[in-house]
Amino acid sequence: MTPAEIFAVLRIESPDEVADALESELFEIRKTILAKPLLKLTLKSKLTRLNLLAQIAFHQKVFQESESVSFAYDLTGTAEVLALWENYMKAKSKWKMAFMQTQTPAGLISILEEGLKMEAAFCQQFAAMDWTDEEPVFGVEPDPMLIQNGLKQAAEKGWLTFEDLEKNKSELKKDLLLALKRLSLLPKYLY
Repeated sequence: MTPAEIFAVLRIESPDEVADALESELFEIRKTILAKPLLKLTLKSKLTRLNLLAQIAFHQKVFQESESVSFAYDLTGTAEVLALWENYMKAKSKWKMAFMQTQTPAGLISILEEGLKMEAAFCQQFAAMDWTDEEPVFGVEPDPMLIQNGLKQAAEKGWLTFEDLEKNKSELKKDLLLALKRLSLLPKYLY
């Protein structure tokens, strides 16, 4: 990659601006990605941009050390929907923390791929049942507190499993049913 190409990509005029421009753009990319659900389709342009920034960082030796990015989460299967939801929310929180701490374009690419795997691993555990005829919106995440509260209320009534929830779906809020449907269908949008 020539200096002129790097300057054009980063919209800068001097080699002294490369590191600051990269840092600024990575901050904006992180902020944008955290504001939306993790979906392969919506990440496509960001991943393309991050690959380009990774090339620039490598050629310009902006980041001297390679960044090892990882995060751990508990994927223990459970029949209780509330426990599954709580594990999922803890994993997402850990992922977001790791994502915000990641400083290199290559590291961000790696953590995004891990995030998609995490999302798929959890969402595949959400049963695809006849929750509702309404179609969920995949580009917007439902309010997690509405889901948490709905699942807690169901658990208080002894409805712990997906089968319990489906049997009693007429007594559950529409938002919870739509969120369960979204989660069960989400894996096809993660790859």
